[in-house]
Amino acid sequence: MEWLTYLLKVTACTVLFFGFYLLVLRKLTFFKINRFYLLATLLLSFIIPALQFEVKREITVVETEAPVNIPEIKPLTQAPVQLIQPIMVEYQPEVKPKIDWMVVMYYIYGCTAALLLLACLWRLFGLLKHTGSYTQNSDGLKLITKTQGFTNCSFFNYVFINDADLSVTDLSVLLKHEQVHARQYHSIDKIILMVFKAVLWFNPVVYLYDKALEQTHEYEADEITSSDFGNQAYANLLLKIAITKSDMPLIHNFVKSPIKDRIKMLFYAKSNNMKKLIYLLALPVIVGLFWLFAIQVVYAQSIKDESKPSKDFYEGGLKGKVLNIKKETIGFYTFDLLSDGKIYQVEASNFREKIKVGDELIAYLSGKGFNMKKTDKSGKIIAEADGPIYNATKVTTLTGNLIYEQKIENHAFLYEANKARFASSKIKSIQKGTDGKIEKIVLNDGIFTINLNLTAQNIKDNNFKVGDRVLVKFIGEKLISKNTYATDKMIVLYSEPKKYIIKNEVLYNRFYLSDGKQKVAAMKTGTTKVTVPVEPKIISFKKIIGDVKHKVSYLENAVIDIVNCRLEAEYVELDRANNKMVAKNAVMKANQGGSATAKIIVFNLKDGSYRAENGEGKLGLNIHDAAREKDFLAKLNDKVEYVANDSVKMSKDRSIISLFGNARLFYNEIKLSGSKIVYNKKDNTVLVNDATMTSGDTKVRADSLSFDIKTKKAKLYGTDLNR
Repeated sequence: MEWLTYLLKVTACTVLFFGFYLLVLRKLTFFKINRFYLLATLLLSFIIPALQFEVKREITVVETEAPVNIPEIKPLTQAPVQLIQPIMVEYQPEVKPKIDWMVVMYYIYGCTAALLLLACLWRLFGLLKHTGSYTQNSDGLKLITKTQGFTNCSFFNYVFINDADLSVTDLSVLLKHEQVHARQYHSIDKIILMVFKAVLWFNPVVYLYDKALEQTHEYEADEITSSDFGNQAYANLLLKIAITKSDMPLIHNFVKSPIKDRIKMLFYAKSNNMKKLIYLLALPVIVGLFWLFAIQVVYAQSIKDESKPSKDFYEGGLKGKVLNIKKETIGFYTFDLLSDGKIYQVEASNFREKIKVGDELIAYLSGKGFNMKKTDKSGKIIAEADGPIYNATKVTTLTGNLIYEQKIENHAFLYEANKARFASSKIKSIQKGTDGKIEKIVLNDGIFTINLNLTAQNIKDNNFKVGDRVLVKFIGEKLISKNTYATDKMIVLYSEPKKYIIKNEVLYNRFYLSDGKQKVAAMKTGTTKVTVPVEPKIISFKKIIGDVKHKVSYLENAVIDIVNCRLEAEYVELDRANNKMVAKNAVMKANQGGSATAKIIVFNLKDGSYRAENGEGKLGLNIHDAAREKDFLAKLNDKVEYVANDSVKMSKDRSIISLFGNARLFYNEIKLSGSKIVYNKKDNTVLVNDATMTSGDTKVRADSLSFDIKTKKAKLYGTDLNR
C-alpha cells in the first residue's frame, strides 16, 4: 500500500507543478529557465513525497473547571462463582477465498513499467545501429545521410540528414539548429523523460511534460538559429520541411513540434527581464507540497501537572481521548488512547460497547504493555497484535463515572519468578531512632498492612515521606494478625514512580542481577522423567464460544482447576487439538498455599508445564529442563525460533530482528543465547553478544559470535570452550 500512496503523491505533485507552468510560465520567452523548471519540478515530484519530517506542536491545556482528580484504585473482592455445566456451541467461521488486489496491482504496475523501459532500450539500440558510419564537420557534428525513416533530426551530436531535398543554404540552417540541440544536451532530457514516462505510465500529466519540454527545446534552438539567418528565412525553411515526420521518441526532429506554434514564437515579443521574478511564484507551490506531503504535524498536550504520567509511564492513571476502537487479528478488541502526546493501545474487549471514538476518559493501566502473538502447532506465528497492548484495571469518565473495573481478588503481596514477594502500597508511618536511622516502616494499601523492620540494616534516608506510594520487595514474612504481615528481610523499596530507593545489598544481589533482572534457578531433574498429560477442569465461566471443527473453546471470566492449582482468568483459549491453553490476566492459587498473577500464562497440556509473563514483563519458566528443551529443538524442523526477556524489535520490512535481555535463538539442534541477538533473515546470519552456543553436549562461550544458518558455521571472538 505504501508504494501506491507514494505514486499517487508523485502524481499530485506533477499535476500542481505542470498546472502552474501552463497558467503562468508557458508564454514567457525564457526558454532555458522553462527547461530547468520542467526538469526540476519533475524530479521534485519524486523527492518531496519520499521525505518525512516531523513537526511537534505543544498544546497547553487550560483547565476552565476544577481539575479532575484521579482517584486511587481500590480492588474489589470477586463475587462467588456459580458452578455450571459448560455447553459447547458449534461455530464454523465462513471461509472465503481472498484475492490480494494490492499484490495484483503491484505486479500489473511493475510489469508495465518494465515493458516500457525495455521498449525504450530497444528504440535506443535501433537508433545506435545507424551511427556506425558518419562524416564529422568542423563544428563537431557527426553527419549521417539517410533517405528513409527518421531524417533531418539529431541525437546528441549525431545528425541524420536527407541532403537530396535540401539546398546548401537550407542545410546550413538545419545544421545550425541541430548544433544548438547537441551543445545544450537536449538528448539527455529526452532520455530522462523516457524513464519518467515508464515509471509514471498511468499518469497523463507526464506525457504533457514530455510535449512541453520538447517544445521548449525547439523554441530555444529556433531562437538561436533565427538570430543568424533571420526570422523570415527560418520560418520559410520550417514550412518547406514540414511534411517530414518521425515516430522515434529519442531524437530531435527539425519539424516534429507544431510548426504553427514555433513560427508564432519566432515573431512573439521577447519577455521583459523583470518578468523573471514571476518564477519566484513557484516557491509557494513547492513549500505547499512540502507541507502537504513531507511534513507531519504532531500535536502533544502539555499538561503542567506533576501527577500526570510521563511519556514513558506504564502504570497508573492516564487521562486522554479515544482515537479509535478496533478488533485485533488475535481476536480481542482494543482502543487507542491519546494521552500527553503518546498513543497507548488498551484492551477493551469487556467494555467496548460503553465507549466511542472521541470520548475523554481516565484509564488505569496495570503495568508494562505486552506483545500478543498467536501461533499454530508448529510454533509459526499466525496472528500478531499491532504493537504493545496495555491492560486497564479501571476506566472512568472525567467526572468519575465508572465505565469498567477489573474484579480481582485482594492479595497482600504477589510472587516473582525468583520467589521474592512484591507489593504496591503506601507508607503509613516511619519510625526513626535517636541517631536518625530508620527502624521501622509501616505500609498499608487500605486493606493489608506490612511492617518492615529495618533496625539491623542501619539505613539513613529522608527522601521517603508518609503517604508516599512505594513498591516493596521482600522475603521471610510472617502473619502476625489478620491482614497484617511483618518481615525483617526487606530486599528493596522503590518510590513510585522510581525516583528514590532503599536497598539491602546482600539480599538484592542474591535475587537480582546488577541490571535489575531476576535470578531464576532451573529445576533439578533426575535421570528419568515421565511426562503425564493434564486435563483442565472447568469450574465456571461467564461466556463460552466453541469451534467444534478445530476443537478450540474461548472462555471469558473463567475458573479452572489445573496442576494442583486454581486458575482464575479474564480470558482463556483452550486448544485441545494442540494440547495448549492460554490464560490472560490470570491469577493462580496453589492448593498448598501461595498465589501468583501474570498477564499471560501458557499451559502445555501434554506434560503440565507452563510459562508465565508477569506484570514487569519478565519471563519465568516454571518447568524447564534439558530433556524438554532437546525435544523442543527436535520439533523445529529447520525453522528459526527466538525469544527474549526484555524486548523484540523488528525492522520495517521484518527482515532484521533484534532481541534484548536473555535472548535465545533456536535452529535445529543449535541454541544461541546472549544479552543481545541480531537475526538477519536476508543473509541468514545471526550476531550474538555475550554469546553461548550449545549443540548436543558441546557448549561454547564467547564475547561475541557470528553464525551462518545455511552453512552452520560460526566465527567466535573471545572464545571459551567448555565440553
